[in-house]
Amino acid sequence: MSLPINLEKKAPKIFNLAKKAQINLEKVNLQKHRAKVALCLDISGSMSSLYSSGKIQELAEKILALGCNFDDDGSIDLFLFGANAHQAGEMNLDNFANFITQIEKKYPLEGGTYYGKAMTLIRQFYFPDNQGKKLNQIRPSSSPVYVMFVTDGNTFDEKITEQQLQWSSYEPIFWQFMAIGKSQKDIKQGGFGGWLSRAFASDFTFLEKLDDLQGRLIDNANFFSVEYPHLIEDDLLYKLLMSEYPQWLKLAQKQQILT
Repeated sequence: MSLPINLEKKAPKIFNLAKKAQINLEKVNLQKHRAKVALCLDISGSMSSLYSSGKIQELAEKILALGCNFDDDGSIDLFLFGANAHQAGEMNLDNFANFITQIEKKYPLEGGTYYGKAMTLIRQFYFPDNQGKKLNQIRPSSSPVYVMFVTDGNTFDEKITEQQLQWSSYEPIFWQFMAIGKSQKDIKQGGFGGWLSRAFASDFTFLEKLDDLQGRLIDNANFFSVEYPHLIEDDLLYKLLMSEYPQWLKLAQKQQILT
């Protein structure tokens, strides 16, 4: 698939990122793949420094570059979650430069973190006939949805989150969870130093559980964590984003979720 016309002139930064994404898509034979791309961002209070420093803006631009490869209109849908869930509009090649700053003004950081509310809203947005409710039969579509779900902590609605992931396994939607922070499982050091490091690390046990959650028709999710999202190399990020999605596509087609 060719990138949007005039992308190089209109948004050279996004163009360069899109080319990197394109290379990684070619490695997994998805260079002609089409999908809707959504970015779902945590707006709980603990994310404050990531927003104010511009790190979330940088991450959003990288996901927009993926959207430029997957969708000819060169845009991604933005969703937010804290105590509540919000559909925050469309980030595109015309408004991306100050998009996150504008979002911050309209949607101040909230107390609380509720994955399930955001997942319900996203399912309602893309599959309105289902209304984000319980599913136990396939709802086929020709258009897959790739959701990049970003958080820095655990959720207050674990049961609802699990249900949403299970129910959405009957829909053509893939959830790529990314946690921001140092994961306890990545600390190999023993003794007091290891204990101290783990004490200050983030506990992403629930997100790891979602990655292997039982009760789903097919595996429709993946999880990885990054300590500093602005420091991860672009090529590595796009590689991680595509680590399980191609396999999900095959499973979804086999089950006739994707037609």
